[in-house]
Amino acid sequence: MKKLITVVAGIGFLVGAASADVASDQKDLIGYFKALKPNVEFADYTNGVYAYDAGSRDQFEEILDGIPPYEEAVEKGGKEFVKFGLNKCAALKDPAAARVKHPYFDEATQKVVTLEGVLKACYLEQTGKKLGSNKGKIARISAWISDQAAGEKVNVKVEGAAANAAYNQGKAYFYGKRGEFNMSCADCHVYNAGKKARADILSPALGHTTHVPMYRAKWAGLGTLQRRYGGCLKNMRAKPISSQSELMNNLEYFHQAMSNGLEITDARYRK
Repeated sequence: MKKLITVVAGIGFLVGAASADVASDQKDLIGYFKALKPNVEFADYTNGVYAYDAGSRDQFEEILDGIPPYEEAVEKGGKEFVKFGLNKCAALKDPAAARVKHPYFDEATQKVVTLEGVLKACYLEQTGKKLGSNKGKIARISAWISDQAAGEKVNVKVEGAAANAAYNQGKAYFYGKRGEFNMSCADCHVYNAGKKARADILSPALGHTTHVPMYRAKWAGLGTLQRRYGGCLKNMRAKPISSQSELMNNLEYFHQAMSNGLEITDARYRK
């Protein structure tokens, strides 16, 4: 227990740090979860809550052994990738590399660039039409792109003063309390990970971003990581922030970086 308290204190202290140290932040987060669940291996965090609960894990594996409910949608996303000429955009020419590269901090624009942000820009360039941000076509295509990188490792880089500032804003938002319930992302997915909220087990933040876009039974479809953020804010009864906004992208930048070294997976089913 003493070790656990020490790690939590360390995480809280880092929120106020002036410069970003991704490796140190992640080391503390991994240490926290190691103290919480010593028998769960780091690599297994790609499975989220299914790494914690044997009953849920059995159901998860049964679904994957059959025909996963997202399989048809992901295949459609691959066809749409070609149909709409997204392979013609330089940033998406190599889909596997695109998934591994994003999100990244663009020094030219001084902003974080997400994979879905690139998809939206490329789709507009190729079709003259706007693409949604959270579900439907963008989630299908993004999931197909992510499938091409399955087995590769998350490798978010934070280099330079401006990138540090973006990362730190995302980290502060992740740990900051808000909404009518005065809760943070970390309250559920760090400090109470593995505990029950109503009938559901709260998933650990470590590994969250390895299986996005995710298929949620609750949605009966695919959704982006930022769609999930929006749902969490709604649950907190907090002020919403727009998908692909600077703050939302900075949150993703931090969150993705915490999964560095974990493998990207195509096992994207979540309850």
